Amino acid sequence: MPIAIPDAVARLIKGRLAREMPAPLTEVDPDLSLERAYEIQRALEQALVARGERVIGWKVGFTSQALQQSYGVTEPVFGFLLASGAFSSGDAVPFSRFVGLAVEVETAFRVKADLAGPGVTATSALAAVGEVMPSFELIDFRISGKPRGADVVADGVYTNAIVLGEPVPVAAGLDLAQESVVFEHNGQVVATNTTGEVMGSPLNSLAWLANALGRTGRSLRAGDVVLTGSISKVLRPKAGESIGASFTHLGTVSCRFV
Repeated sequence: MPIAIPDAVARLIKGRLAREMPAPLTEVDPDLSLERAYEIQRALEQALVARGERVIGWKVGFTSQALQQSYGVTEPVFGFLLASGAFSSGDAVPFSRFVGLAVEVETAFRVKADLAGPGVTATSALAAVGEVMPSFELIDFRISGKPRGADVVADGVYTNAIVLGEPVPVAAGLDLAQESVVFEHNGQVVATNTTGEVMGSPLNSLAWLANALGRTGRSLRAGDVVLTGSISKVLRPKAGESIGASFTHLGTVSCRFV
């Protein structure tokens, strides 16, 4: 029998509040579809807002085909970002926030104008961007067992916290697909990549998000922050450790875990 949306939301909120790892919803509802999972995510978002949270934007996940295949989906996925999880570069982030912390380095946008699908392209997405930021997504692997794509979507795509670097205005000649990124763990370089690792350009990710939200009757709003997907390998830092990343033109972002 399909799991009732209120029951799913109650399980997910309990896991967040208690820092527990609930079993995947698909263990109860093996036929849980992505469409139904997004309905659960929307209800989860509404429940968290009712508890005093505030949505500040969106994230895109599973931007690589390898991840999509491993979770049994055929396109990226999205989740909402909460103000309570927003940190600035250089901040100390409580390690106790997380059940299973992992760090992704990403390109972040702040949009200056509403952006609604369908039909959004990388070019029209760029026109709606006000600022670009180096960023980290501090994801939380808080589902036990072997979650499927629907489980991850219902949960909000592992969202927990983000770290944003200083914003850079969009300037002519800035090639957002060719930014080099140097990723560091405790001051040691662990990877060097380019922003084009994400769907050829983070602008393609932004356009995909606007169109995907449009299919649900929603849109990006002026002021929203968008994290566009993991550029490099995922790191698993511990308490007392630090993470940093340097972009060619976008600057740096860093944090430490306490």
